[in-house]
Amino acid sequence: MDQLTQCPACNSTAFDSFITTAAQMHTSKESFNFDQCSNCQLVFLNPRVPLDQLKNYYTTHYLPYRGSEAWGKYERFVKDSQQKLDLKRVERVKEWHKTTPESLILDIGCGKPTFLKACKTELACNTLGIDFSDEGWKDSTENYEGLDLQVAEIKDLPLDVKPDVITMWHYLEHDYTPQENLKSLKSISKPSTTLIIEIPNFDSSSRKEFGAHWAGWHTPRHTSLFSPNNVEQLLNNSGWKVSKILTYGTMDPYLLYWMSRMEQQGIAWNKNMEDEFWAFTRGMIAFLPKKWKEKKTSLGIMTVIATPIEN
Repeated sequence: MDQLTQCPACNSTAFDSFITTAAQMHTSKESFNFDQCSNCQLVFLNPRVPLDQLKNYYTTHYLPYRGSEAWGKYERFVKDSQQKLDLKRVERVKEWHKTTPESLILDIGCGKPTFLKACKTELACNTLGIDFSDEGWKDSTENYEGLDLQVAEIKDLPLDVKPDVITMWHYLEHDYTPQENLKSLKSISKPSTTLIIEIPNFDSSSRKEFGAHWAGWHTPRHTSLFSPNNVEQLLNNSGWKVSKILTYGTMDPYLLYWMSRMEQQGIAWNKNMEDEFWAFTRGMIAFLPKKWKEKKTSLGIMTVIATPIEN
């Protein structure tokens, strides 16, 4: 295990143990410790799983990699919801940046690159997606023809990439070196580049409700759990100016509540999820009154919009 001696966001050496949680979406009985920084209050996994061993936690229990197929005969309904999510993310890009056919959208941690495919269709612009693995597209390359998809790290990106928009849809909480990577992205950006980050919100009501079972821990894959104040501090220290922090994201906060509840109940995540479909749907409907409040108070997700600080 890799023991940290500094806070990943502010480099402070003063921190204390905050909570111990079990591995989530996994059969492991291991427990993992999260510390909290005394300076910026970031909560971070410490010690962390070495990067070369992290793949052991992306197994058949990992629902995002199983995708819509995990829901059996209800696969079509789940696939439709993914398409709607991708379109919401395209709309988020359009809200914050005026793109042209020459624009380049760089998606960090693209996974299954359905968002980039939607960008090609809806915005008719250039796209580039990078991830640490090609697991998300290697078995269905015919679905993603025309997309530039690379197994690469942020530090490997050439200086002449010059993206117009950089998106991180639930990537930053996984990042082992957030300061370094955000500085690297600043170095390849234009003055007009827009950075869009969607992450779990540590200050949200779902974290307070579910405690150690909160799905936002995503133990041990999530290494940093941000609040609005410390994510802004991290970005400022890395060369970015925050334009706006939204108390919501494109991801439905009900998913975070549902996964937290399933963790609480000890679900076997590698099961056929069609058995859970109708209970999931009824829960989503019952959640609607709470969801209507998410623009006033964070239920689990937040979005950060930033631009490069002028040198």
